[in-house]
Amino acid sequence: MAVRASFVVNLCLFIIQLYAAISTRSLAFFATTADAFMDLVSSVVMLITSRISGRPKPYQYPVGRKRAETMGVIMFCALMTTVAVELIIESAKSLASGKTETGSLHLVPLVCVGVAIFSKFCLFVYCYTLRRYPAAHVFFIDHRNDLAVNTFGLIMAIVGENFLWYLDPIGATCIALLILYSWASEAFENMWLLVGKSASPEFINKCIYVALTHDPKIQKVDTCRAYHVGQQYYVEVDIVMDQDTKLRDSHDVSQELQRKLEGLADVERAFVHVDYEYLHDVHEEHRPIYDRSGASPSIRSIVRGFFAPKQVTIDSEQGK
Repeated sequence: MAVRASFVVNLCLFIIQLYAAISTRSLAFFATTADAFMDLVSSVVMLITSRISGRPKPYQYPVGRKRAETMGVIMFCALMTTVAVELIIESAKSLASGKTETGSLHLVPLVCVGVAIFSKFCLFVYCYTLRRYPAAHVFFIDHRNDLAVNTFGLIMAIVGENFLWYLDPIGATCIALLILYSWASEAFENMWLLVGKSASPEFINKCIYVALTHDPKIQKVDTCRAYHVGQQYYVEVDIVMDQDTKLRDSHDVSQELQRKLEGLADVERAFVHVDYEYLHDVHEEHRPIYDRSGASPSIRSIVRGFFAPKQVTIDSEQGK
């Protein structure tokens, strides 16, 4: 609902702000109009990815398509950062060309921008109440930024028209920098979620508590891992049971624990492994995914080694 409402409002606001920008020829208004246009395009992207994630195809995608929503967020961020860079370029051209004639600020364009600000505020409050959902959280951030962008753009357009002309392109540059910083940081945050960022220690401790208190037959929790796969978590738990436990009992206990873990908020899948002792090396249970023999070189050391001057050693015997 938040995605559809944002799409409809963004479409109406883009038309209103486009009229205000053309009638006044203010660069700050064009900046807010470009932002509104990209909101419209990005709303389409979010609408499509939200619908894809809500329609799983179990034969083609056995674990569902929830991560499509996270990819939609990253595409959204990429579009917004592209607009920000273009606005910075246009503002620099305007400052370099000097003062130019622009349209006067009439009452109707100002009222249009005021309507856009009020509409964004209503959407901001609505999406704030639904921010626990990934798509609604993205639109909550977007509407919050749009409130600041449109208000700041209106002030800079009025001041640039009546007092200092260069405040109009400077205001557009500030808006673009705000957009660039906000969405670039959001893109990196979602990128680490796709990579597999670990869950918080509090959430891991919660999973351990659930496993330990699940059944008296569970003697120990050997390992517990929880990591992001998009917006949600995968949980892996290794439990220890008595070696004389019947296969049927160990199966039933582990399956019930798996379902209980998958019942936790934000857990997409849970995997429970049953063992009869805990003295083995847990790193030998799976194929190693990284070299544990020593610390891997940092990026800084690799760059320094690449640009460091090569030292050529000459054998002393060769010079004789």
